[in-house]
Amino acid sequence: MHFLLDTNVLISAEPTRPGDVEARTPAVIELLRALSEGHHRISLHPASITEASGDKDEERRNIRLLLFGKYSQLAEPPALSARLTSVIGTPKPGTHNAVDLLLLSAVDADAVDYLITEDDGIHRRARRCSLRDRVLTISEALATVRALFPTVPFPPPRVSAILAHSLREDPIFGSFRVDYEGFDEWLKKCKREQRQTWVVETDERYAGVCIVNEDAFPSQGPVGKTLKICTFKIAESYRGFRYGELLLKTVFAYAVQNRFVKIFVEVFPKHYSLLDLFADFGFEDVGESKKKERVLLKSLQPSAADVADLSPIEVNIKYGPHAIRLAGARVFVVPIQPRFHRLLFPECEPQLALQIESHPFGNSIRKAYLSNSSLRKIKQGDVLLFYCSQTPQAITAIGVAEDTAVSNDPHLIARYVGKRTVYPFPEIERMAAAPILAILFRLSRALADPWTLGEISQAGIVRAPPQSIAEVRKQEAIKWIANRLDALY
Repeated sequence: MHFLLDTNVLISAEPTRPGDVEARTPAVIELLRALSEGHHRISLHPASITEASGDKDEERRNIRLLLFGKYSQLAEPPALSARLTSVIGTPKPGTHNAVDLLLLSAVDADAVDYLITEDDGIHRRARRCSLRDRVLTISEALATVRALFPTVPFPPPRVSAILAHSLREDPIFGSFRVDYEGFDEWLKKCKREQRQTWVVETDERYAGVCIVNEDAFPSQGPVGKTLKICTFKIAESYRGFRYGELLLKTVFAYAVQNRFVKIFVEVFPKHYSLLDLFADFGFEDVGESKKKERVLLKSLQPSAADVADLSPIEVNIKYGPHAIRLAGARVFVVPIQPRFHRLLFPECEPQLALQIESHPFGNSIRKAYLSNSSLRKIKQGDVLLFYCSQTPQAITAIGVAEDTAVSNDPHLIARYVGKRTVYPFPEIERMAAAPILAILFRLSRALADPWTLGEISQAGIVRAPPQSIAEVRKQEAIKWIANRLDALY
């Protein structure tokens, strides 16, 4: 694979003075080692070198240019992409924005597989231009490389549901004390009120913390139970492993089980990645709090009028992930081998299996599935019923399709699914002997009570154990599915 590095990544890896060593320096060094061990290509964009040449600190400039010389430059870099400028606009030549757009243009032209950058502005532009899955942060790049070319096993996270008074002191609370005056007193209040809390634990530290509380939504009358996400934090050193989505999955399941109608959270504008995460899962910006935070609100129980003009995928994003609309969607049974089922749906596995095997993208709501199926009917918004082909021989998880691609080029497929995949690159190469169907989808839910082969046979969903992806055509079967999922039909 070919990775284009923004200079802000290398600056962390190549400090020019002792004081330049950053908190992310160890992660960058680990990433560069993983890229080297995997024999991946690494390039810098000539425009990045030109920009670095403009540093007014002569000593620093000369040292950085010398260190950057270790890396090859992207040959014949593409010009500014007309597609990107039509979305973002044409930047003034020679500006930082122009350099950013040239980096994205290299990705858009497929001159490289991925761009690695810590620049929030580039990530936001990539999102607008549908390049988000190919623009990675340092931690995302490390997780992606390890997923496609695994060299060491991943330590499984331990997700614990606790009450706030069980929280111990941890470095993760440091940034809260910076952002919120009186944070420690507020945390004491949470402990006294025994607020529901979830923590993701690795290496005896908190990789993530989420505290929730039933609360009235500001400026609105009685609308049913409302859940406030009071605290939501992933430690800097654990970003890229989808622990944010792991915590959100837990919050959504808790809210649905306890019949909350809405969820809201307040986030300072400077936390771009957190704002993007919530936006990805249907939270809408509805105003500003007294502390100058953005107030993000998500509804969980839409009316028929709410969804009348929405497509099935829009319903799932805005009101889900549990909300599913079958009207306008097809339904498919998708058989999956147990070894990939363990990785893709770890929450469906016995606890023993979770301790043996884990994977960052198994934590996520946004996932990818690969198959050699010749079926080409799956469209955005279609419902996917994942059937574990051996034990327990049952439908265990429900997904909603976002997009599909077909190719027998393993590099193209790896690039397409890279930020979501649980399939190592050698497996993708093996599958590429025939065209690969890649499905990007959102996990709606893992079934607490899987639908057994006997049940789905009796309901008319299948006639026999499914061997390949198959569409569910019988209206009686679709009605049965809608009833079991409480889906809009």
